[in-house]
Amino acid sequence: MARTKKEEAPDYDRDAWEYVTYAPGHKCSACMRTVKPLEVVLRGVTERASGASAVVYRHYTCPKIEAVAS
Repeated sequence: MARTKKEEAPDYDRDAWEYVTYAPGHKCSACMRTVKPLEVVLRGVTERASGASAVVYRHYTCPKIEAVAS
C-alpha cells in the first residue's frame, strides 16, 4: 500500500534512544539520507498502530536537526 502523505519523523530526546550504534545502509528517520558505514547513529523504537514496533535510526549529529537548532 502506498503512502499518500509523508509522515514527519518523531521527535525524540537523545535520552529516549536505546543506544548508539552503526547501521550502514539504513535511512535516518529525520533527514532520510542513507547511513554511511562509519557514521554513528542512535537506535530507537517507535510504536505503530497497525502492527509491531519498528526500529528507527537517526544520525547522532543529524544535519537536518543541527540546521533547525541553529
